[in-house]
Amino acid sequence: RESAPAQGWLRERAQAHRAPGTEPIVLTGKPGSKCRPFLKVEKDAEKFAACNALADEVGPLDTPKKAFRIIGEAIGDEVNEVFGLVTLDLHLRMKSVAETGRGEPASVAAPMVPTLQAALIDGAYAVIIFHVHPSGIEAKPSKADKDTTKAFVESFETVGIHLLDHIIVGGDERKRSYYSFAEARAL
Repeated sequence: RESAPAQGWLRERAQAHRAPGTEPIVLTGKPGSKCRPFLKVEKDAEKFAACNALADEVGPLDTPKKAFRIIGEAIGDEVNEVFGLVTLDLHLRMKSVAETGRGEPASVAAPMVPTLQAALIDGAYAVIIFHVHPSGIEAKPSKADKDTTKAFVESFETVGIHLLDHIIVGGDERKRSYYSFAEARAL
């Protein structure tokens, strides 16, 4: 059970609205820019069903712990660093999980344009970005992680989508931990 102060605090972050009369900016990427959904029905039918069932069970992703559960289900036993996002509707329910960057076991690029495109194409009200530190690497932000988070906060604000959190997932499928920028009040 979530503690009283933690309940709904992500929802409070989502309450800000874009200025009247402003429209989202649609960005285009370089040729070949793309993101791939983590969960394709034809490729990952069992994982897709499990992730959606979990999303139904946890309800609105209004705490980092709930978001961490969804992200953990989606990434499974990933061995490389991955960057991605969870798109959310107005009620903070999961719409999709997408991978927008794939790296090596110890590094990954956080591609701005494909990440923004994934959120815009999905019609997201809000997003939670994440990346994975696999194979026992601690879920602790580096300076680069902090700089990347700041850039994403500004970019999502520009297009009128609420960035609720950046979650770093560490460890492997047997023992995972997470760091939440929102929980640490570092957004």
